[in-house]
Amino acid sequence: MLTQTRRRALGILLGTLAGSRLLALPLPARAQDEKPEDEEPDDETASEPDCFDTKTFGGWTAQASDISAGAIQNNIAAVDPKTCTVLLSAEVNSEFVGRIFLEGSAEGTALPETLLLDPDSRFKATAPGSDVVVDTPLCGNCTDIYDNTVGIVLPLATAPLLRDADSMDIVLHLARQDADCRFSLDCKVLRQALDWATARRDALATERDNKQCASAEGCFITTACCEALGLPDDCFELRTLRRYRDDVLAERAGGPAEIARYYDLAPRLLKRLRANADDPDKALLRVYARYVLPAALAARFGLDRVAYALYRRMLAAMSRPHRGSPGKA
Repeated sequence: MLTQTRRRALGILLGTLAGSRLLALPLPARAQDEKPEDEEPDDETASEPDCFDTKTFGGWTAQASDISAGAIQNNIAAVDPKTCTVLLSAEVNSEFVGRIFLEGSAEGTALPETLLLDPDSRFKATAPGSDVVVDTPLCGNCTDIYDNTVGIVLPLATAPLLRDADSMDIVLHLARQDADCRFSLDCKVLRQALDWATARRDALATERDNKQCASAEGCFITTACCEALGLPDDCFELRTLRRYRDDVLAERAGGPAEIARYYDLAPRLLKRLRANADDPDKALLRVYARYVLPAALAARFGLDRVAYALYRRMLAAMSRPHRGSPGKA
């Protein structure tokens, strides 16, 4: 008990120091959240175990829960990586509503907000050999922009391509840059993944009703960080982040796909951290201090977009190739 108390005190101290700069800074207008409701949430509320399953189809990973079905493909390189170093990730749900995430880098093609919002930056989509179906401002529907990354909800006009075409070509024209960024999505394999995910979703709903779902959260980053500190499964951090997941993130546009994306990425990132870090527990403590506790505090006080930004930064930091001593991303 004394060891756990000391570990937690250390974690809270480190987390507060690491998160205080972000939480103290004034947020831009787009990141201000409504004040939390007067009614205080019940900290003792526990989340139900998750019903979740995945299966790989080529470059796509089908993802099913008891309430959603979709597919995701991560870190898609441009057709010509020499002229475009942007990485693209794509998410598509069973209704063929899609979302993409773009990630640039300081060393390669940067994606500052001014560039993304420039009216000359365009998003185009087409089937091979066909006329352009979509030609719209790149950030016509950007949901998040920060740290050289952006999330973009695909225009509804892309749905017929995803549903019927063999493939969909995406062209990103970035203002003041000579070469376009071109990507290709395999829509035939995507539909195979979505068919499996849809059928699996219905089966998982039955498992949920029969209380047969087994939670996989022990494999996830936030739980592993708290376990490294000796914190129980019902600690403040995990209760708060699960409530944020279920009550906030799951209710926003693209939220279920974002949750599924985390379920797909987190176990692999955690496995890589444990394999490469000199001291995995210390590496997890750094992740806890920089991201997990600050995100839990932000979520607890209703700063939902700060919590979301910290979550995205955590995944981005853990996804980067290790430089120098492992585990010190």
